[in-house]
Amino acid sequence: MVRQQFIYQLHTRWGYPLEQMTEEVPMLPWGRGSTRADILVAASPEARSRNRDWRIVVEVKAENVPIDPRDYGQGESYARSSGAEFLVLHNSRTTSFCRVAPGAPGELVEITGIPTADELNNDKRLEEIRNSTKAFTRDEFQRMMHDCHSILRDSHKMEPGTAFDEISKILFIKMAMERTQGAPLFTTETFQKLVDDVWETQDAEEKGRRAIRQLFDKVKEIYRADNLFRVNEEIAVSPATFRAIVKKLERFSLSDTGDDVKGIAFERFLGQTFRGELGQFFTPRPIVNFMVEMLNPREGQRICDPASGTGGFLIKAFEYIRANIEKDVTEEQHALSAAAEAKAAAEGWPEERLVRELQQIQQKSARQLDVTNKDSRIFKVAHECISGVDAEPRAARTSKMNMIMHGDGHGGIHYHDGLLDVAGVFKGRFNVIITNPPFGATVGRDQLVGATEQTQVERDPAIISHYRKVYGAPWVDSHNEMKAAAEAHLPILSLFDIGRLPIGAPLPGSKVRPSRETETLFIERSLDLLQPGGRLGIVLPDGLLNNPSKSWLREYVEGRAKIQAIVSIPQEVFASSNATVKTSLVFLQKFTSADEEEWINAREQGRREAELNFADELHELEELAARIRWYGREALRPLVEKIESLQDGGQDKESKKRLQELRSDLRAAVTPADKENAKQLRKEHTARLAELNKKIDAFARQRAREIFSYPVFMAEAEAAGITATGETGARVPNDLPGILADYREFERDPDGFARTVAARLHAASTEDGE
Repeated sequence: MVRQQFIYQLHTRWGYPLEQMTEEVPMLPWGRGSTRADILVAASPEARSRNRDWRIVVEVKAENVPIDPRDYGQGESYARSSGAEFLVLHNSRTTSFCRVAPGAPGELVEITGIPTADELNNDKRLEEIRNSTKAFTRDEFQRMMHDCHSILRDSHKMEPGTAFDEISKILFIKMAMERTQGAPLFTTETFQKLVDDVWETQDAEEKGRRAIRQLFDKVKEIYRADNLFRVNEEIAVSPATFRAIVKKLERFSLSDTGDDVKGIAFERFLGQTFRGELGQFFTPRPIVNFMVEMLNPREGQRICDPASGTGGFLIKAFEYIRANIEKDVTEEQHALSAAAEAKAAAEGWPEERLVRELQQIQQKSARQLDVTNKDSRIFKVAHECISGVDAEPRAARTSKMNMIMHGDGHGGIHYHDGLLDVAGVFKGRFNVIITNPPFGATVGRDQLVGATEQTQVERDPAIISHYRKVYGAPWVDSHNEMKAAAEAHLPILSLFDIGRLPIGAPLPGSKVRPSRETETLFIERSLDLLQPGGRLGIVLPDGLLNNPSKSWLREYVEGRAKIQAIVSIPQEVFASSNATVKTSLVFLQKFTSADEEEWINAREQGRREAELNFADELHELEELAARIRWYGREALRPLVEKIESLQDGGQDKESKKRLQELRSDLRAAVTPADKENAKQLRKEHTARLAELNKKIDAFARQRAREIFSYPVFMAEAEAAGITATGETGARVPNDLPGILADYREFERDPDGFARTVAARLHAASTEDGE
């Protein structure tokens, strides 16, 4: 079916007559699988009839079976055997085009497309196609979006954010048309046909506007469940501008163009266009790649970014898991195919039986990789394991578009305050949290749950019923908590341990702090979202790690999670986003129940040792407290002790009478000077007790750390793959891959890694000495 569909595309899209093509052509044996080329295209129908002048070889795979490097080798072998210059690899989800460069051993170069039937004899056009490499396409796609942006800026005087909103809408239209309408490309010709079909008016301008509205209404319906667009939202461009942008876009098929081309180009476009305006929503790609690879998310694990911005972390996590699944499925497919071929050879199967067996193996693999198949491994990752939240509407929409550009998986992205539960984002649900939270802002106690669009609690009965069915009792508990908080008009801060006085005080009746920095709240939020043993990667300002005024935060975190790694990165990493704060990448693992019990025991032991260590000072304070009771005057001591003895004894009538007499005697004996003396002693006691408690707490905490000791990986990157102007790429120095390799070694054997580092340092110091 996939082969026949591509033959249809060769005929309708590239203009090749059926008489110019053939299929299932026997080739020289190569490796595994069938020894027949799927499709061959000749220079002309006459050439095809003479079995000569083959120009294009097409290798197809069952739907969604990933294109493997070994497939390139097989296809290249077919192309060289037939003398064809162009090779196409197609699997229904993606299409790869290559030029077979001559020579021994020769070279295979990925390009952007193949010639049409009319271009086969056009030397100038063939040379352009030969030079249209994949890297060029990415740059060209990026320039194309900048050109669209410029059209809106020049024609409608739109500021960058508004212009991007309109480009997004048109991109959604193009994608929907190319995915759902069966059109290879959404072109100005396609649009004009829709305009001509508008019969309600003869006014050309109005016909154009109505056609645009109809297209956008279809898009809104397709993405209705995602809340991407408001019900009454429209495209705010003229038909002429719409045509101009469609004209720019029509060279590229968003359904055919590879995710690695349009996805990366889209991200670059975003970064360059919004560096000043929305720079805080972008995390540079080298940092994203490094953090995801450090966390190593796996299939079946739930991943969330509660401050997702434009979705960089989630996209990389999705790509990372998808690549591992594709590798696993492909290796399994090759193993099963090899076994089938061996069995066929041993039992003497007819070739037709072997082909059927290999096709069944391919189809089984394809089902696991089909993002539209609800039972596939890829679908489960995209639709059940990826979640993100952002409180900025444009960032949330951009995140969805970005995810779609990279291969879908956008359904878990929500426009909401990331500090509050929404949909499937609630406490204790995730295995991995990865985030770059906003810095510098604060959340005050005047910010209430449910008071703004971003903090609303779900009220739609149909959606509530759906979430209850999908997420079960944990979601019901989360929803009830949010609903109660909204109805009671509770401050958002009151829902956080660090938002209450003292830290961790029970919610009912506790005091709410005036404010907390947003980044500190996102640390607690991230740990709350994790399951026990879950892993967190977070970008944090260095002040939280080393400023004495933030010791309370560090102590709070060390009582909830283990530090796995801290990687310091250069200040210029975020300079292109107008951020000046120095940051580090912090990786934590939330306590398991065993970790928590071990930490509590360590704290208790540390406290006992501290009290023994400061026993003399504690005794001195007890004596001072006793002196306060008798006002610091020894002569009053016997009288005070008699009163205390009667207070602790029986309460018969005689004892009560005697107690009243003694108290009267004490009042008569106490002078104003005694009262002042007692007041001063209390002050001294309070100050000394506070100071001693600090010493005991510090000693106990330090001992607890020693008892609960574990290795922590620390590194400093002098270069992180991005310059102060935002430039990235292979030519920009990057220490992070080396640090990642070191961390993997550290994970395998912390003690051995420590010895390796010590040896490195010794060698370096010896060289410096010489």
